[in-house]
Amino acid sequence: MPKVGLRILKSALAVFLCFVVYLVRQDGMPFYSAIAAVLCMQPYVRHSFAAALNRTVGTLIGGAYGLLILLLLRLGPVADRPLLGYGIISAAIIPLMYLTVLIKKTPATYITCVVFLSVVVSHGMDTTPYWFALNRVIDTLIGIFISLLVNTLVFPQKPPPAE
Repeated sequence: MPKVGLRILKSALAVFLCFVVYLVRQDGMPFYSAIAAVLCMQPYVRHSFAAALNRTVGTLIGGAYGLLILLLLRLGPVADRPLLGYGIISAAIIPLMYLTVLIKKTPATYITCVVFLSVVVSHGMDTTPYWFALNRVIDTLIGIFISLLVNTLVFPQKPPPAE
C-alpha cells in the first residue's frame, strides 16, 4: 500500500490554516479558501507558483464576470424567472471560457468557472452583490496564498532534473 505523501499532508495543513484564518477574519466562507488551497497544491514548488498565478488570474476574471452576471440576474424580469436565470448562467460560461483561450490562460479556465459559479449560484439574495463577489474573490485568494506558502515553506520539493 502506498504511503501518504507530502502533497496530501501539505494539503491538509493548508486547509487547516484556511480555517484558522477565518477564526480571525470572521467574514467570508472558508469553504472557498479550502477548495482553492487543495486545487493549488502541487507536488513541486515551481509548479505551485505556476498554479497560483493561473488561479489568481482565473479568480479575478471569474469574480468580476460573476458580479456582472449577478447584477444582471437581479433585474426584474430575470429575478422572477429561475429557468431564465439558469439559462443565462449556463450561456455565460461560453464567453467566460473563451476569454481564457483568448488571453492564453487555459489552465485558469477551471478556477475561473468555479469562482464565477460560486458568485452567481451561491450568492445570498439579501447581501450586497459587490460585497458578496469581493468576498468570494478574497476567499479564493486566501486559499491560493496559503497553499503557496505551505508548499514553499514546509518540506519544499524540487522536480527531478529531467523535468
